[in-house]
Amino acid sequence: MILTIILIFFFLLLLGAPIIIAMGGTSMVWLLAHASVPNLVIAQKMFASTDSFALMAVPFFMLAGQVMERTGITEDIVKFSKALVGHIRGGLAQTTIASGVLLAGISGSSNADASALGAILLRGLKKGGYEEGWAAAIVAAAASLGPIIPPSIIMILYGNAAGLNIGKLFVGGIVPGLILAAGYMVVSYFYAKKRGIPLEKFGGFRNLFVSFGKAIWALFMPLIIIGGILLGVFTATEAGVAAIVYGLLYGLVRRKMNFKQIVAAVRDACISSAGPIGIIAISSIFSYILAREGVTNVIATFCATYITSKIGMMFFMAAVCVFAGCFIDGVATMLLLTPIFLPIAQHMGINIQQFSIIFMVATMSGGLTPPVGSVLFVIAAIDNTPLSKMVKPIAPFVAIIVVVIAMMIFIPDLTTWVPRLVGYGM
Repeated sequence: MILTIILIFFFLLLLGAPIIIAMGGTSMVWLLAHASVPNLVIAQKMFASTDSFALMAVPFFMLAGQVMERTGITEDIVKFSKALVGHIRGGLAQTTIASGVLLAGISGSSNADASALGAILLRGLKKGGYEEGWAAAIVAAAASLGPIIPPSIIMILYGNAAGLNIGKLFVGGIVPGLILAAGYMVVSYFYAKKRGIPLEKFGGFRNLFVSFGKAIWALFMPLIIIGGILLGVFTATEAGVAAIVYGLLYGLVRRKMNFKQIVAAVRDACISSAGPIGIIAISSIFSYILAREGVTNVIATFCATYITSKIGMMFFMAAVCVFAGCFIDGVATMLLLTPIFLPIAQHMGINIQQFSIIFMVATMSGGLTPPVGSVLFVIAAIDNTPLSKMVKPIAPFVAIIVVVIAMMIFIPDLTTWVPRLVGYGM
């Protein structure tokens, strides 16, 4: 039966069905074949998987991102980033990546960042001499930092599923996220040098300070979120509410928000939140089916038999996550693999903080890997860039992710140093 389930699942994916339909359709076939399973059990599992205070943070952060986007904050961040790094070789690409770092501290969603950055910078990159596929790949890579640099919606979902401290996960992603950004900048530098893209002049410190003054209120937002969580002022869920209030006050003071825009922001946030929450509910059934069919036991037995070292286990886990990300949405990959790999990591004595950040980075690489790279599809929809033109340019950025994963495996402090620094025990 398990082979049939897997074949149906991948068949639906190949047909282009959304991941929630693929998991739901596969689950329905299994349930029809196992009529003895009470429907009440299925309903209870779906409800229990979403009945969580921590999960309320997802729509709150989605709304905070929508509010900040409508205040014109993205333009201010891009202008500041350009003043800061625009004079480096590949200035517009460097600006895009720096903007991705700063936006990651606001939205926590790669798709939201891809939409915001793509709308502003994609056309400029093409006019500046970047090939169509490379322009899209640069924006996609910058947007992929959203789930790694806090606050992160995917970390909220993972922390809730694994029962881990979300604040600790947040700060653990800071160093890996910045290293990823630095690697992306190096790739952009050499591409611009090879392409012969001319250098731009440094705009001067006055321009830098002026642009910083306009962006500073946006830069306060991640400080409020992370600082509030670390100081114990509020939980991750309450931080989402604080972010909404701050965003509304910012928009109203700058006269860039009105009632109509607020209603639109709430509507779009609800639509954006429905996907992750729906996937959580459906994945609880899919995970239950995999457990009933013994898939989790098979993988656990394989790991116990053939993988004896902690380093080997982390490489195996990362490889599975990256491969799965080529076909399955990042959120679904995380929800499906967490109950399989987390107990194995705990049994082998792997540092769970280190494991979790590696798992997050490997899982979210799926947003950049075709054929089912969600971030690539968002970029493609902005100006109809063919996905085929992104495949080769995105490869160096995915290679940077692989290198950073290897660094985190061999250097645990990359994921544990900042949490220790701010008072989290390891």
